[in-house]
Amino acid sequence: MQQYILKHPIKTAAGQSITTMELRRAKVKDIKAAHRFSDKESEQEIALLALLCTPTLTPEDMEELDVADYRALQATFRDMVAE
Repeated sequence: MQQYILKHPIKTAAGQSITTMELRRAKVKDIKAAHRFSDKESEQEIALLALLCTPTLTPEDMEELDVADYRALQATFRDMVAE
């Protein structure tokens, strides 16, 4: 798992404040679940990252992330996939 400290903390729809996230490595079943979420690649990526994060977030929660934090999570995910 890779830990990431948000530069711009968020509050989830459930009212939970999120300042730190952990991103776990993806499994094939995670990719399949993200593909079932939407036909659009950008929405699939949001759903996939939501599945991989701890605390568990919804895609709607992920959409509340600042772009800088989202890009950092994308980069972390891509680094993990490259290993």
